Amino acid sequence: ALLILITDGNHNFGPSPLTVAREINTPIHVYGVGEEQTRDVSIIDVKYPDYSYPGDSVPIEVIVESGGFESGIGEMMMQLASGKKLATKTFSLSNITARHKLDFKYVPNEPGEMQFNIQLTPEANEISYDNNKYDFSLRTLPEKIKVLYYTDHLSFNTKFILGSIREDGNLSVSSIAHLGTKRYQNIESGKQVTALPDLRQFDVLILDNVNLERLPWPNIPERIGEGLGVILIGPVEGMDAMWQKITPINTISGIVQGDFQLDIIEPFSVLIDNKNPPVRSLGRVVDAKGDAVIIARANNAPVIGYRANGRGKMFQISIGDLGTWHFVQQGLRERDLLHNLLGDAVRFLSPRGEHRRLVLSSQHVDYAWGETIDLTLQSYDRDFRPAGGGDFYLVADGKQIPFYETERGAYEASFVAERMGKMQVLAQGQLSSETLTSNGLDLEITARSRESEYRTNRPLLQQLAEITNGEFSSIDELPEIKLPDTQIMRVSRTMNFNAPYVYCIIFILLVVDWIIRRRQGVT
Repeated sequence: ALLILITDGNHNFGPSPLTVAREINTPIHVYGVGEEQTRDVSIIDVKYPDYSYPGDSVPIEVIVESGGFESGIGEMMMQLASGKKLATKTFSLSNITARHKLDFKYVPNEPGEMQFNIQLTPEANEISYDNNKYDFSLRTLPEKIKVLYYTDHLSFNTKFILGSIREDGNLSVSSIAHLGTKRYQNIESGKQVTALPDLRQFDVLILDNVNLERLPWPNIPERIGEGLGVILIGPVEGMDAMWQKITPINTISGIVQGDFQLDIIEPFSVLIDNKNPPVRSLGRVVDAKGDAVIIARANNAPVIGYRANGRGKMFQISIGDLGTWHFVQQGLRERDLLHNLLGDAVRFLSPRGEHRRLVLSSQHVDYAWGETIDLTLQSYDRDFRPAGGGDFYLVADGKQIPFYETERGAYEASFVAERMGKMQVLAQGQLSSETLTSNGLDLEITARSRESEYRTNRPLLQQLAEITNGEFSSIDELPEIKLPDTQIMRVSRTMNFNAPYVYCIIFILLVVDWIIRRRQGVT
């Protein structure tokens, strides 16, 4: 009829109780054990990026929980494992259980792995001091993907294109605008450029609204063949035979105004459906190369595509009002299109981008013993498009745990940390006929508990009772429980001798008896 569960609700081992409860069709009446209000401050979680770069400001977010204090100010300190103090933050102590978000910043100076320690200043009469410390490590990679943005005409597009790629923490962006005859300007500083940089310093070159005949680097096609990635944006002028040979989309000078709806042919990055606002301005498109991959068309003309040239690739976006289109996307769909599209295109083109076909990620890298570790996996095809249908498994602690696809190219897997210490996990498997391996994640499993051992976890217990149509009560109410009445069902069986089949059975038995008697000579 029902299950009675007496617990404090502090789950510390095995699969989530909510997952188990959904698999049974029985109401659970939950009685919470423990203190509803305890005096304690604890570190609930720490969030930080998977990796950083020298000179970058790395955000570190700490979630602190406090309760049982009439008033006062709590203090938290972040320091290096060597003992060097980095920063101190304060927060208000509260009587009721409340959470606070504390933001720290750290700027690494060189590549490598740095160990950190976060500590809460102990308060008097806390119920536990084990949850006042947290250790973690941050990996710093040597350098970012180097991108050079160049335009012949500063425009509304410039603001949004530069803003989008500068937001990408994996890119190092330089920008130059053409002002006049042999006159150039650093867009960011506003200062005149006396010497143009060598393209060999960069991985990807973005050309926005340019005249190809007047580019200050005459050897761009050669650089593409050597591995340089190029993104050509907006209408172009000076499309000579050399450029016509290497661009994916053939265009001529000029702009076409109108109301053009994009039709996504081959999904790429965030361009996955046709639910996009119209484009008002396009370059004059003639056709596309036979070996070009066309991502989108507008008015049946190819407008977004890419093509390989030697060791490099060229990505072309023949949309004149890209900034306006992005602005409309943000207003109508609250969708940051350029940040994702250009960032993925840069990684796709860069010979040093090293975009992985399998990307494994976790919310954090520090876990408690017995805690469920949830991981996500993203798979991409050779053209950096989300690719589903893969057969992948997680390699963790000598075990192979299957991934389950939740949406196209997105997978999830989880396992329980059954031992303490360092652990590296990675994903492997098949995507069509290819064997792929993901990046590795280094996890740290400690004895630290993420939940209080003395407090009733009321939110979890209430949810557990709710999803099973049960009830939640305190342990004091247990003697008052009234079990539902059990309905006793009695079934009586009778035989109806007036039924025809009864007479048939009697007749058959009489015939059999007569045959037996005849054989035995009995009359």
